[in-house]
Amino acid sequence: MKEKLTYTLLGEGYAEYTFLEIYLRRVFEKEKPNIQLVSSRQMKPSGGKSSSSVILSKIKDHYITSFINKNDVKLFIAGIDLDESDFEDDMPKYQARIEEIKNKIGKLYSKFEDKTILFVPIQAIDYWVLYQDKSEGKIANSSLEAKSKDEIKKKLYGISNANQIKIEKVATEVAQKADFEELAKQSKSFKLFHNQVKSFIDNL
Repeated sequence: MKEKLTYTLLGEGYAEYTFLEIYLRRVFEKEKPNIQLVSSRQMKPSGGKSSSSVILSKIKDHYITSFINKNDVKLFIAGIDLDESDFEDDMPKYQARIEEIKNKIGKLYSKFEDKTILFVPIQAIDYWVLYQDKSEGKIANSSLEAKSKDEIKKKLYGISNANQIKIEKVATEVAQKADFEELAKQSKSFKLFHNQVKSFIDNL
């Protein structure tokens, strides 16, 4: 019988939940096939994508629900978009957003830090998805972040304001075939997320 691992995932939009849930399933199936992932309460978008301000305003409540009120939750994953590029080596804009999330969680973060993974896609998660969209051909590392979100979304979904069905379809197709080690080379922000997941798995 597989060991159950319940996790909470919070993200801004449909692409986050689709892409990251498939990512998690694939990584765990490869690294820890004896573990069954189970999704807990989530703050999925309703009638459209959430915003980073909504995530930040509710993240502490979900953290408490996950770790204080629901003792079965073993992993908490949350992220917000950077909404701009960050080409400096030490990624100060990325780091500032990470600190913003930690500050909203508050003192509880230090208690459950080893069970918490925070992510901040440079620009948006659609950039991670497009890097691995094989229909686009080989995309050079760190080459997308300077492009506007409208341009990226049009390339990825065919339209800049795609609906839930289209976003989930594309994100699913890409995530099922994605090479996550390659993506970690293409995107610094994904690499930082991916390394956290691998570290968590290594410590199980």
